[in-house]
Amino acid sequence: MGGGAGRVAHEIAQSCAQKHDVVMICPADRTRFYQDEYGLNIYGIRSAGDTEIQIPDLSARMVHDLFLFLDAFQPDIVHAHDPALMGLIGQVWSRMNQVPFVHTSHVLPSKAMDFGTNEAINFPLLKNSLSTFAIHSVLSNFFTNCDALIALNQSALDSIRDFGYSGPIYIVPNGRALAHYDGCGFADSDSEQKILAFIGYLNKRKNQAYLLKVLRALPDNYHLRLAGRPLNKDYQDELDSYIAKHKLKNVELVGQLGHEEIPGFLQEAHVFASASTMEVQSLVIIEALASGTPVVGLSNETIDELINDEVGARLDKDQSPEDFAIQVEKICQLPPTQYHQMCEAARSRVSHLDWSKVVDKTVSAYQDLLMITPTISDDESDMLTSLVAFLSTGDLKDYLLKVIKETRQHRTVDAKLLPRIKVPKSIQYWIRVPSSTWFISGLTILASVVGYLFMRSKGKDD
Repeated sequence: MGGGAGRVAHEIAQSCAQKHDVVMICPADRTRFYQDEYGLNIYGIRSAGDTEIQIPDLSARMVHDLFLFLDAFQPDIVHAHDPALMGLIGQVWSRMNQVPFVHTSHVLPSKAMDFGTNEAINFPLLKNSLSTFAIHSVLSNFFTNCDALIALNQSALDSIRDFGYSGPIYIVPNGRALAHYDGCGFADSDSEQKILAFIGYLNKRKNQAYLLKVLRALPDNYHLRLAGRPLNKDYQDELDSYIAKHKLKNVELVGQLGHEEIPGFLQEAHVFASASTMEVQSLVIIEALASGTPVVGLSNETIDELINDEVGARLDKDQSPEDFAIQVEKICQLPPTQYHQMCEAARSRVSHLDWSKVVDKTVSAYQDLLMITPTISDDESDMLTSLVAFLSTGDLKDYLLKVIKETRQHRTVDAKLLPRIKVPKSIQYWIRVPSSTWFISGLTILASVVGYLFMRSKGKDD
């Protein structure tokens, strides 16, 4: 429920599970293994929070149970959609067990904090620790320990390379269940009232304030419908103040929509209007096109990838609201035949993004990774001394030592993988995980437990 990355992670798991043995590890009301309504196997970890922010209880016991589950399930691939919390713990298990680990980056790494985190997190301890430096360090370390990354498009791939990652990258786009949108009828181009729509959190990055200015530049028969809940109340107050100041009666803030309501919402819109300043690959843009709704948008990663004058209009980032309004009017004034042609072209533009096709590309990337024999670099070996020195106390160390001891009884390490040093058997498997990863994992455990307790107490207060 917390945005595009969460939706994609669940939906790709559901689609992949139709042909493969899949387990989704995600937040839940209590720790348990179960099947959801789609038949997907889920290992839920007890978490606290609202529908947008869920903090898992990653205590040593929880990590212990998760590792035991993974030991029993023995996945061929571990795929994370979040580079923190459960994703990071899954990475540690993968490195210890030499299982390929892949991560889909749903943000532009150098701009990770600009994707709503600052506005969404109201817990001071977590928010203050998420400085630009800390985020860069966490992502850099996390990427280093990935066997491959998945980029959603070329813009995302370029950003990952600029961030410094030199490992394998596969381009696999977001997917949608296109059948949900194929039945959408096109808006009536002859109707007097013209409807503009936008779906997304109310926040500065989504830039709904710009769309209000566009509305002011349009005739009175144009109506703007904004769907989404605020990430920060201050921004909604800003929108409400602007609406009141300029006496805008033709704007509607409809709140958050359920996923099943989105096709009907889009079907009523003549134009999907986006002023978002940054999107790696926006699900709502894909959904709008799939529904046959022309899109007018300011340049960003998704608009540049998918939008041109065949399916709507793409404007420069610094284009004025008045110029944006002109493009909206041009589309809404098209003769019915030409408008319907644009709607059909919009639907065709994303025909390659059905989940069935995206899963095939994802599995192809998995198969490539399974052909790679895991190795241990000299740099990883050199980290051994600092690694052991850091984990000198704590129940996390005790637990991990126990895991290593049990693992040692079932496998041996190929001596060729350890070319530079003689390593005691009791800690051979630690070499796969750099000390910085253990450090960040320790902070993850601490932050998640504190955050979980805070979210749980907050829920009780509410």
